[in-house]
Amino acid sequence: MSFGPLPAADSRPTTRPRTHRRRVTKRAGRRDVMALASLLLGYPDDAMSAIQAQLSEAVGSLPASPAASDLREFLAWSVNIDAAERRIEYVRTFDHRRRSALYVTFAPYGDSRSRGDALASLRHRYNDAGFFENSDELPDYLPTVLQYAAQVSDAEADAVLAQSRDGIEAIYEALQAHRSPYAAVLRAVIRCLPGEAVSPSSLRAAPDLEGVVA
Repeated sequence: MSFGPLPAADSRPTTRPRTHRRRVTKRAGRRDVMALASLLLGYPDDAMSAIQAQLSEAVGSLPASPAASDLREFLAWSVNIDAAERRIEYVRTFDHRRRSALYVTFAPYGDSRSRGDALASLRHRYNDAGFFENSDELPDYLPTVLQYAAQVSDAEADAVLAQSRDGIEAIYEALQAHRSPYAAVLRAVIRCLPGEAVSPSSLRAAPDLEGVVA
């Protein structure tokens, strides 16, 4: 299954591989996990609500892996509340809590000049790849980073995910601290990160790292 270019699903208002069957392959499965996570982390507007069934079907068709289970865990929550509740939870989680805002350069750099350099580096990557960036968001907006990583080469995906690792892990830890259902989506994303797995304390809600997405 391959999603190709993704729709711009987030439009929230400003107010707001081993062949072991439990491991998804790097070339196909990891791309699909990132593409779906990008959509699931978007603002749950009417357009997102309209494709909820398709998203559930797509997640259900992923190869068996802990990352796929993480996404299914999130959807089990999402499909059982109404659209208004999803929007309230989204705004409360990502717009009202600074530590869990979906901007991967914020945790490591804050509002320093170094963050400006990191944002410029991401934008340079996007431009070099001919990637169309949502102009309504900063380039470090996590759904944009994931959308990009799902479309480029494995080497480039590894590079941008490694660049974003500290921010992704910080967002996950903030979501875990608030017991947010969105923590499951970030856990799936962490399983996509290149290199060594994160520490058990960072993935305490999902200790089985054998099936980390490669």
